Parts: sequence; structure tokens; C-alpha cells
Amino acid sequence: MPVPVPVPVPGFQLTERPPMLSTAKRRRPSFDTTPSQPEPAGRQPLHVAVLQGGVGHERAVSLISGKAVIAGLQSRGHRVTPVTLDSSDERALDAIPADADVAFLALHGEYGEDGTIQQSLATRGITYTGSGPEASARAFDKIRAKRLFRRAGLPLAWQRVVEFPWSERSVRHALRMCAEFPVVVKPARCGSSVGVAIAHNRDQLRRAIEEAARYRQDILIEEFIAGHELTCGVLGGEALPPVEAVAQRTFFDYRAKYEKETGTAYVVDPPELPAALKVELRRLALAAHEVLGCSDFSRTDFRYDPQTKRLAILETNTIPGLTPTSLLPMAAGAVGIDFGALVERFCTLALRARA
Repeated sequence: MPVPVPVPVPGFQLTERPPMLSTAKRRRPSFDTTPSQPEPAGRQPLHVAVLQGGVGHERAVSLISGKAVIAGLQSRGHRVTPVTLDSSDERALDAIPADADVAFLALHGEYGEDGTIQQSLATRGITYTGSGPEASARAFDKIRAKRLFRRAGLPLAWQRVVEFPWSERSVRHALRMCAEFPVVVKPARCGSSVGVAIAHNRDQLRRAIEEAARYRQDILIEEFIAGHELTCGVLGGEALPPVEAVAQRTFFDYRAKYEKETGTAYVVDPPELPAALKVELRRLALAAHEVLGCSDFSRTDFRYDPQTKRLAILETNTIPGLTPTSLLPMAAGAVGIDFGALVERFCTLALRARA
């Protein structure tokens, strides 16, 4: 596994040698910025089975992603078969047509990003988009991923863990260990900010732990870092421009992410951020992608405090939101890759890797 470049000193001063922005070789990002148009006549269209829905807490988000992916692939002339999963029974995968070239995973959360369906598809010999079972499982479990990030020297906020099944004793221990507030409380294996809360004192922390315990999994208590909510995607071994989410709510929660009326704004390649910081975001996104062993694409989320110059990785998503207004597609659009071309590229990367 590649070893990331050591984390630079605070202030993000560039060294004489610019950091790598590619997992392949030292070069400037070489994304094809030619405006995306339908492929010329004679190109063989793919038959893509788009898997959507699922059984986890993010089913509704998955259905939105699936609808957008289907439209994007059809705009590129591909034949698409939607496969809506309502069960984690492996027999549900029998609905994937035998002549499908690739299964496009538009699934989020449990059974979609945790490595389970990836293993089932691999066992059946079906080519699928995104990372493999092991990398998916590592990234989906925030506690496990952060252990790997810490060993690699990547920047993190301090954290405490309340293990499942939790007890009154373990909760009291967590309350004693949290000497500074605010803190963020989140289930270790949920995405889209499901079950996430910010606690400003011990009473709020107890309530947040009790709420997160409904998801019946380990709970992560993490230092809250004030400032910017940032994300940076990786596509085909190269880092995309960073994106900032400017939420009007207390933080970038589920509603801020998916309800337009909350007024969340997005800025691609934010001009007010220092150039060195944007380079560092891209380097760390690549490093996180490599540490976890991800394939083809991912998106890593960060917090940055401009007062202290503190930057911390929150998590890496192996199947980020996939609508034209989602963060990874926004960043791809900034380098000339429209949504249809992006989801098509996911398919071609999968076919190339598993040829």
C-alpha cells in the first residue's frame, strides 16, 4: 500500500517540490476538458444494470442517485436496466440481466457501501463500479478508517468511541473523557449525516449518544472543528478541485444536504481559500483514497479552521452522492466532465480494471 507524504507544518506553506496530485505519476491533472458530446456513431453502447434503493437508512438518497445515473447513461446512448433492490437477500441480484456489461452501484449506506454487495457481485463474477469489498468495508466504518488514517499520519480530530452494545458505565466514561465542547456524535457506520448531532455540554452529549444508539452500532464522539466544510474528490487516480458546502443550518446535516429550501450553497474551488490549502486538500484526498485501497473514484470530506489553520479529515465516501448537483459531479463539471460523461467514465474504469 502506498505511503502518503507526511503532513506538512501548519500554515500550508508549499515546499520546493509540489505534492503529487495523481496516484499514477507526477503530472498535472490531465482530465479531458473537451465538452462532453455523444460519442460518434459506431461506438458500441454498454448495457448497464443500475442498482438502486437498498435496505439501509439512505434508501431515499439512493433512489435519487439512481434516477440521475439512469438519465446520465441514457444521454450517452447506453442501454440501461434499472434494478431496484428491496431486500438484502442475495437472490435479489438475480434481477441483473445476464448480458449486462457492468453493474452500476448507485447504492448508499448499509449493503451499498459496506462491502457486502461488492462481495456478492464479485462472487457472481459481475463487473461493478467503484471500490472492492475490502476497501468499501474499511471506508464505511469511520472508526476503522480513522485508525488507518492515523497510522498513515493523516490529520484527524481527537475522538472517543462508545462501543456497541453500550452500557450506562460506558456512557458515563465517555462523558468524563469529553472535557471540551462542542463535540460531534455520529454512528460509526451511517452516511449522509444520518444520526449526527452536535453537543455543547454533557447533557446534550448524553442525549446525542442515546439518539445515535438507535442505530445499534459503535458511536463516534469527535471534536468539532469550527470553520469550513470542504470536500475533495478523486477520479481515475487524480484529484478534482475541492468544493465548499456553505450550510445555513447549524451544520451540514441531512436536511442541509438534501432539502433545497435549507439554502445550502456550494462553491467549487473556493477563491478565498489559500492556494496551498487547496493543493493540500487534493493531496490528502489522494492519500486517503490510497490508504483505504479505493478504486476508480472516491470523495473525502474535511473540516478547516482558518483561525488555527487546522485541517482534519472526516471520512472517505466510496459511493458519494450521484446527482448532477452532488459534490463529486460538481467538481468534475468544473474540469469539463459533465454528468453523463462522468457516470460513463465510472463504467469504463470498472471494465478496464476488471478486464
